[in-house]
Amino acid sequence: MYSVPMILRALMLALLLFAALPAEELEPGRVYTGPLNLSAPNLGASFMLPAQWEAQLASEQGPLVLQSHSDASRILLETNVSVLGSPLKMLPERIEYYGLELFSPMQVHHMRSSLYYRLYDVEGSETFSQALLYVVTGSQRRAVVLYGFFAPGGYKAMRQTMLSLGDSIGFTPIRALPHHVRGLYRKIVGGHFVFYARRGSFSEKREVWLCSDGNAVLKGVYTVGNETSRRTLVRRGQWHLDENVLTLELAGGIRERYRVKEENNTLYFGGAQTFRLPNHTCK
Repeated sequence: MYSVPMILRALMLALLLFAALPAEELEPGRVYTGPLNLSAPNLGASFMLPAQWEAQLASEQGPLVLQSHSDASRILLETNVSVLGSPLKMLPERIEYYGLELFSPMQVHHMRSSLYYRLYDVEGSETFSQALLYVVTGSQRRAVVLYGFFAPGGYKAMRQTMLSLGDSIGFTPIRALPHHVRGLYRKIVGGHFVFYARRGSFSEKREVWLCSDGNAVLKGVYTVGNETSRRTLVRRGQWHLDENVLTLELAGGIRERYRVKEENNTLYFGGAQTFRLPNHTCK
């Protein structure tokens, strides 16, 4: 008869052998079932998908969506190539995320030198009441951000899953941009652009500075309230180009994305024609 210590040693050995297996590279649109070692070169990260969870990469740029088999809990994994000064800035009191409002009365917890987390209340969802956000930092100012959404009573299970997932994350070389995207990068870096973003029945003006050091400034006229009031806001942060998607990571947890294309020597952000102006704000 096998003793309990022998069984535990055998299980630990099996887990170590499983973790040593080469990671399978994620393909956009395909569904993966854990436990499984996975790698996302476009996101520059690898991780262990837990048992009883499925994963699907929404697009080449992410996010990576993890769905629990046992309940409605969901985790979104995204990478941030350049942390905005400090990981603490990636866990603000309020965040707007995919149409949801996240608010936290709690403080940021620092578990170890590379892992920070914060608990949020969620507004705007009939399914999720709270969210756990984890920031896992790596070298070269890189970070992976985990957004874990869960219903009442799901905190303990989500926390354990997020801990295991966060501990398994590794940073990998980011896949080089294709030739056509490198061309787009050269055309927008250091630029100052004006364009109009369509929001409902309004066209809202955007003015963006894309500095060569990765910093960004976004000035825009935004519709607020019941779409009758409009305000001009200035937000600062950083920018990066993945594939042909321009991402602005701005203060306050604000994120804006625009698909960039060039047509007849004209650049378009999110389908809107841009007009280039002199850049006196940054290099």
